[in-house]
Amino acid sequence: MKRLQTPALLLISALIASCTSTLQLQVLQPAELFLPEEIQTIATIDRSRPSKGFNNVVEGLITGENIGQDRRGRMRALEGLALTLSRTPRFNIKTTGIEMEGSPSGNSFEPPLPREEVNRICDQYDADALIAMELYDSDNMVSTDRREEKKKDKDGNKYTERYYVASLHTQVQIGWRLYRRGEGHILDQFTGTEDAGSDAQGDTEDAARNNLPAREAITQDVSFAAGELYGMRIAPVWVSVNREWYTTGKGSAKSEMERAARYAKSGDWEAASDIWVSLVNTAIDEKNRGRAAYNMAVANEREGQLRGALQWARRAYNDFGNKKARSYIELIRQRIYEQERVEEQMGNGRG
Repeated sequence: MKRLQTPALLLISALIASCTSTLQLQVLQPAELFLPEEIQTIATIDRSRPSKGFNNVVEGLITGENIGQDRRGRMRALEGLALTLSRTPRFNIKTTGIEMEGSPSGNSFEPPLPREEVNRICDQYDADALIAMELYDSDNMVSTDRREEKKKDKDGNKYTERYYVASLHTQVQIGWRLYRRGEGHILDQFTGTEDAGSDAQGDTEDAARNNLPAREAITQDVSFAAGELYGMRIAPVWVSVNREWYTTGKGSAKSEMERAARYAKSGDWEAASDIWVSLVNTAIDEKNRGRAAYNMAVANEREGQLRGALQWARRAYNDFGNKKARSYIELIRQRIYEQERVEEQMGNGRG
């Protein structure tokens, strides 16, 4: 059921929003896997081309896929992987453009690549490891549903509106292997699945289906996301996170909090921090002291001082009862843990 917002609720929301601002930070997110430090350069190949292309064409005719749709989807998946790995300081990525046959339908793992083949490609591209996309399968499923809705016209007369809703469910499944140069050991074998859904409405069943977004465009977007997913599995990558901080206070501290906010918004966080520290020590109202302490936690995180951020967040919650600081404490604890993982994954302080 859709909830209507009254003017009073809208006013409260606006007042809350006006009390804070948002800071965007770049954070190095750890990978799921720890890879050996000596692996510095990784090459990528596509080994998921169906060895029996005729079967793939027949499947496309049955499902309504465009000719070559799966190949373009595979290329988008590799682009997603390459873009993600370009955002990591951990590895160098080399896109080879090599395309090899996989299973008959391209949607299952074949036996691993021979060691000699892995080494040949790695030697050719001066790589320490090889990522092979070894299975690719995309599905677009469309269903329709007839709906009825009771309505009134402008004269108050009741009538029933009948229409159709078409639903498109897109799923892409991709399998990856990560080979190590030398003995050709498989460092990782992973199958990931990404989904997307879309709905459209029409007066007839065909109209509703025709109003759905293009299947190939959705498939390529989902394929790209699946490539990104694997990149984040094996490499620490930079991601954007948002942090809210207070821009105003109550009573006698109002003008000082607003002055500190102007400094921070202009990039002078040091001057803003001086004001916030002063307010923590001198403000009469504990709410103002809590807001200032919370802002100091954000300022410390902005500088990469996570231990300092944790101390300030604890002070904001424990000493002054700032409720937002409670969840921020847990967030900073998680960031400290993730930073330790990133440092281990990077090895010897690289970055």
